[in-house]
Amino acid sequence: MNFKVCSVLGASALAMTLMLAACGSDDNSSNVERGDDGSSSSVEETSSSSTTESSSSEEADVPKGTRAATLDDLEKNMTLGEMFGTELYLASGNKQGVFSLWIQDASSMAVIAVHSDFKGGVIKISTDNGSFMGSDSKSSDEMQAFFEKTATLKFIVNENDQLQVSVNDGDYKDVKKSPVDVDRNDISDANELHGTKLTCKNETEKLEQVYSFYKDSYIVEEKIGDSTTWSAGAYDIQRGYLLMVTELFETEAYSLVMASLNKKFKMTIQAGSTLECTKAELESKEVDSEKLAGSWVAYDEDTKWSLSLDSNGDYTLEWTLSKVPQGKRTGIWAVFGDQLILMNKSCTVFADGSKCKSAVKGAVEKLDPEKGFTYKHNDTAPVPKEWEVPQYE
Repeated sequence: MNFKVCSVLGASALAMTLMLAACGSDDNSSNVERGDDGSSSSVEETSSSSTTESSSSEEADVPKGTRAATLDDLEKNMTLGEMFGTELYLASGNKQGVFSLWIQDASSMAVIAVHSDFKGGVIKISTDNGSFMGSDSKSSDEMQAFFEKTATLKFIVNENDQLQVSVNDGDYKDVKKSPVDVDRNDISDANELHGTKLTCKNETEKLEQVYSFYKDSYIVEEKIGDSTTWSAGAYDIQRGYLLMVTELFETEAYSLVMASLNKKFKMTIQAGSTLECTKAELESKEVDSEKLAGSWVAYDEDTKWSLSLDSNGDYTLEWTLSKVPQGKRTGIWAVFGDQLILMNKSCTVFADGSKCKSAVKGAVEKLDPEKGFTYKHNDTAPVPKEWEVPQYE
């Protein structure tokens, strides 16, 4: 069954042969600001620096006598009834933040995957937080149009303890359990990947991908020849497929990767590429992002660096030389395992004209909320690696 290739987050032509692209948001480019003195900075490798925003979030208005559904009310696999001329399925998998809608019949296969916290029993579906991929069929086309227009699924439990869903504020209808037959040779539970590192190769295509799977997130580093790049996001295994929803990336990434992975660790990407993988245990310890959020400072002779990691996901980095402003970066931050990622939205350099990478990734070590931490990053700029708690008086 041939699938549509819809959109890529800054992907190269060579990478197009390796993964199946999906429809997702890629319209927020990194931008460059000018300093007060007119000198400009640049963001290296400027690309479509979009991020996948977790959907949710306001409390849903529910009918009298009902309550908003919680994750505990969801089955692993469910049917929402008929839509797009066929049966529509919902998968919650291990309930670790990835949800997917499916149509699978004799003539069609399509999937929408989104990242959501399910707060208030709501899943929002849009190009801001999800991706679509599907075969060339009428049902698939209708599902793609539904995705691109943005949709809201509201789940409640009624007075009879029946789980129900409303699509775009329509009538509530019953949600039913719908078990899926899984291949006993495939890995079908994402818990089996938690804490593992897969090194995957395709010798014919001179490709190597290294996946680090954490509790509910992943990072993949891809090497083709002498070129290396990375992306990170949320993952789960649903309806027999490993789904990886990209949230942050360096220079290029697909918004959704869909693959099957067997127990001998052979990975088959839905686009047709097959990689042989070897498994190892992750040695790093996952970092608590709540302990990392806050204000940090670093010093290098007369230069002072101030880093603010806000709990809402925004970050700011400013530095001064003898109290004279030298530069400022703003963007978003997130933690994946032990890796802190800073993705730049703007970069202003007042004096030295240095460049900013579109995104920076590195391991956080020795984190003590009352003292500081070490950040072993890959930034080419002279950003400090040792950070401490600010002193106040």
